[in-house]
Amino acid sequence: MASVYGLSAQEVQFTVLPSTQTDLSDEIAEALNLKLKQILTRNSAASANAYNVFGIEPAIVVEEELASEGLMDRVNLVKGELTLIAKNLVDGSLYYSMSIPISGTSEGGSEEKALKAMVTNIKTTNTAFTRFIRLARQKIQDYYAANCAVILQKAQTLYAQKQYQEALSYLSAVSEVLPCYEQVSVLVAELAQYIPSAPDTVIVQRVVEKPVVVEKPVVVEKPVVVEDPKPQKPDPINCDISVSANDLDVKVLECFGNVTQRRITLRLEVLNRNDRITNAQVNFISAFTADGTECKDRRAITDGNYWCGTKMPPYVSVKQDYFLLNVTEKITSFSYVELEIRSAKVIIRNLPVQW
Repeated sequence: MASVYGLSAQEVQFTVLPSTQTDLSDEIAEALNLKLKQILTRNSAASANAYNVFGIEPAIVVEEELASEGLMDRVNLVKGELTLIAKNLVDGSLYYSMSIPISGTSEGGSEEKALKAMVTNIKTTNTAFTRFIRLARQKIQDYYAANCAVILQKAQTLYAQKQYQEALSYLSAVSEVLPCYEQVSVLVAELAQYIPSAPDTVIVQRVVEKPVVVEKPVVVEKPVVVEDPKPQKPDPINCDISVSANDLDVKVLECFGNVTQRRITLRLEVLNRNDRITNAQVNFISAFTADGTECKDRRAITDGNYWCGTKMPPYVSVKQDYFLLNVTEKITSFSYVELEIRSAKVIIRNLPVQW
């Protein structure tokens, strides 16, 4: 994410995780940590965010020792593997792993010296590390694409637990081509109000003093500070809504299209006023354009089906998104939209679409 106030395309960054091996001394563990940080930095993949949820965990295994002959001091050639695992610190997902051959020389057959030599000989320029980072990023994108709804639900849980920074990092791999992108954008906007924006950092590399000749008085105007205007709420949608249940309130917040994604999003605000109901099923039953054409590729809240179950706590205004996919033209309005929310029939007529 380029900013906490919105999502933008950006490659996943990684944090180096400490090795869980018990046979590594603090000195070797620190040397290995430094090597991996250098590798990530060299490949523009190192995260400086303390709340980053994508990590790389290393492990070293000694597989073979070959002793030299004919020398006064015995020197061993040790061979082994460095295994790297890309994982998620929030949900424990393991995305990708790769084992890279490493080696070193050790005097006297000490395992401590052997491990230290293997770490010292790790080449940060090894192209295998570049390949690992590239494939790990791709696996993360594939996982997020296949589990979009689950990712969003987990982020909402983090939000409820007030882990705002972690939730923001967890959502950073959501691509704008995913069906849940619009919902993620809404959640990111809500997270933004809890995360202060960091001030810009200016680095002065060199100061060169030059003589200044003033030929006439210089009038310095004091800059006028203009405060950012408060965000304006969108105008209410002018449409007709009928709800068959008297303890359910439904309001249309937005209905907008995206040409690139070939998708129309209908965003509702739903208020359940029934104390006995906390979960409910929603269905996207039908949608007809102003010229009477039926849009058949519909999704309700998630990207899976036209129906799904969802939480609906009493007296809590819940935002819900419904999607029309594979839209081939700029539809200006819908004459009829029918939904089923908590067993109540919701009918929306004369619904305009913004592009």
